[in-house]
Amino acid sequence: MRIDTKVAEQLDELAERDKISVNVIANQALRKHVEYDAYAEKFGLVTISKGLLKTLFSLMSEEQARDLGRKSGEHTWVALVTFWFKKFNLENLMKSFDRVASHYNRNFEFESSHDGQAYVVILRHDCGPHASAFYAESVKSVFALLDVKVELEETEDQIVAKLFVQKPDEPRTIEGVVPDELGTLYAQQPRRQVV
Repeated sequence: MRIDTKVAEQLDELAERDKISVNVIANQALRKHVEYDAYAEKFGLVTISKGLLKTLFSLMSEEQARDLGRKSGEHTWVALVTFWFKKFNLENLMKSFDRVASHYNRNFEFESSHDGQAYVVILRHDCGPHASAFYAESVKSVFALLDVKVELEETEDQIVAKLFVQKPDEPRTIEGVVPDELGTLYAQQPRRQVV
């Protein structure tokens, strides 16, 4: 693989500054490209600053934020999970929160654990109470599609959701869920497996 001289110089500077190898940086960049960038634009995702996102949420009423969150949970999350992972199920939904929304798109910081009775999911966003209202409704509505009971705690900059899976040994999957507006796009999407 040939790398432009200017890019190679910048890679060397980054590697020295961050005290990691150029190989690690290159692999991280390539992984992000094949797992996210190559599909994000086709899905219609855009990057905006945290400040702008915070401002947009502050311009909404709490009711508007909750309504938008419900719609996002019922439609956008289903489409995103189906687009990236081909099946809308609990495992892929959790992966999409972690990998797509948190790790790559940086909508929020994502943590999850299992306390023996329920999954505990934390979304930290630093965008104010209306963002919490949005994420709370989004989480409630998307997990409801999988018959997962959700108990939520909201604060100004995070939500904590307890997810109670009715039958943990029985996989919850909804097949063939693709919103009409993404039908053409999904049909063009090459089959692949994300690990």
